[in-house]
Amino acid sequence: MKKWLAVVVLVLSAGLASAEKAGVKVAELSAGGDAKEVKVEQQVSKVVITCTEGSVIINTVVVRNGSQATPHKVGARINKGETQQITVGDRVDCTGLRISDDGRGTYVVRVKK
Repeated sequence: MKKWLAVVVLVLSAGLASAEKAGVKVAELSAGGDAKEVKVEQQVSKVVITCTEGSVIINTVVVRNGSQATPHKVGARINKGETQQITVGDRVDCTGLRISDDGRGTYVVRVKK
């Protein structure tokens, strides 16, 4: 019985560690049009953008904390299955992101602490 319990605990902690490495999903967006506002409300050190369909161009990611805004120029084309990781600091308080994009694809936005 103790062996099974140990295996279950090990599997659960591996799953949590894997989810933490991938980050927290905060949005799934379609590229094109106006810049997108994404609510975050947590500390962030990295923003991870993964293209899920087509191709997208990420121009700028602005990290907002209340009235403060810190822009991060990206200028990257991301094709389906590819990922772009943007380092924004060391556990920066973030109320939201504003993402300026282009293209005709869709993408997922995750944040890491």
